Amino acid sequence: MQIDKEAIRLAAEELCEPMVQFAQKIIQRRSDTGHEKEVADAILEELETLGFDSIKRDRTGNVIGVLKGDGSEDAILFNCHMDQVDPGDLAAWEYGPFSGEIAGGYIHGRGASDTKGTIATQIYTAALLKKLGVQLKRDLIFTFVVEEEPGDMWGALRLCQDELKDKRIAYCISGESTGMDIALGHRGRLEVQVISKGKNSHSSAPWLGVNAVSKMAPMIQEIDRMAGQLPEDGTFKSSLSIINIECHPGFNCVVPDTCTVNIDYRLTTKETVESVLNRFKEAAERVKEKDPQADFEVRIRELEHTSYTGVHEFAELNKPSFITDINNDYVQMTLKALAAVDQYPKTYYWDFGTDAAYIAKVCGIPAIGYSPAEEIYCHSPKDRIRIDLMEKALVGYAAICMEIAGK
Repeated sequence: MQIDKEAIRLAAEELCEPMVQFAQKIIQRRSDTGHEKEVADAILEELETLGFDSIKRDRTGNVIGVLKGDGSEDAILFNCHMDQVDPGDLAAWEYGPFSGEIAGGYIHGRGASDTKGTIATQIYTAALLKKLGVQLKRDLIFTFVVEEEPGDMWGALRLCQDELKDKRIAYCISGESTGMDIALGHRGRLEVQVISKGKNSHSSAPWLGVNAVSKMAPMIQEIDRMAGQLPEDGTFKSSLSIINIECHPGFNCVVPDTCTVNIDYRLTTKETVESVLNRFKEAAERVKEKDPQADFEVRIRELEHTSYTGVHEFAELNKPSFITDINNDYVQMTLKALAAVDQYPKTYYWDFGTDAAYIAKVCGIPAIGYSPAEEIYCHSPKDRIRIDLMEKALVGYAAICMEIAGK
C-alpha cells in the first residue's frame, strides 16, 4: 500500500507522549526473571485500552495481543521479553533503576533498553495503525515473553509450542536492541559444564581423598588452549569464556569430591552441540592420559524454571545460531518500507543471543531485529532508551506493517 510518511510522522508525534508514559509505567515495575506479573498485568491493561482485537495471557505468563487482518496472508510476529536483570549495585546508578525518570531525552531505568522501551514502541505501533485507519491483510501478533534473560529461550519455547504452533506466521521482528539498525542473526550459545570427580576425605589427611579442584586445574589450562583454536564459518567465529567455578562441599575441612566449571560457548552456524561437546571430551581425555586419577563429565547445563503462573520445567541452555538472508523477500520489504520514511539502517549481526533464534531456527520463521534500544546500555547502570528513537521506531514499525501487511 502507499506509505504517506508525513501522515505517519504526525500521527506518531501525537502518540509519543502516551507511549513514553507507558514505557515509564513498566520500567517502574520490577520484573526480575520469574517475577514478571506486574509488568504482564500492565501490558494486558494497555492492550485492552488500545483496543487490540485479541488479548491473552498464556499458562506460562506470556502475553499475546493481536491486531487482526482479513487472514488472506500469513501473520507478522512481533516479540520482546518482559523480564529484566538485577540492577546490581544501586550506588552505580545516576537515576533510580526503577524510577522511569526522564532526563536528557532518555527514559532511565533497568530494562529500558532490554526490552521495555521497545515493548511500549511495539504496542503503540498497533495504536498508530488504528489511528491511521490501516486495513490489514495479515494478523499482527505482538508477543511479550517471560524468562528470556537466563538464555535458554524457555519463555519463547512455551509461547511457540503452546500458542503459535497452529498459526501461519510469515515473518518475525524482534525488539532486542539494534539502535535502529537491522540485525540478521547471531551466533549460537551453549553453556557447557565440565565436572571433575574426586573423592572426599578430611582435609587434614588429603592423601586419603582425591581433590576434584586440583584435578580440574589442568583441564582449565586445556580449555584456555582450546579458546585460541576455535573455528570460523565465514560470518562468525566461535568464542568461549569460563564464567563460573564451584566445588562441593566447599567447606568444613573436606576435600571436595566435585568441581564444576561452566563455560559460555558461542557457536558458528557450522557447529553442532555434539561437535562442541566432543571438543571438550577430547580435552578431558588428554588430561586423563597424563593423570589416570582424573575423571570428568561433560554436559550441557540444564536450567530450572518456575514461571510467575506456577509452570515448572527444566530446559537445556542450548541456543542455536541463525542467519536470515538479506535477500529474503520480507527483509527486502522491510528495507523498502524504512526507506519510504527516510530510514536507511545498516544490516549486521548481534553479538549477544536472543529468543529470535528459537523462532528462526526451531520454528522456521524468518526473523530480524529492529529496535530503538541501544545495546551499549543493556545490563548496565546507565540503562536507558532515547525518546526520539522510540518515536522514530514507531514510524518505522508502522511503515513495515503497512508495506507487508497493509491492503
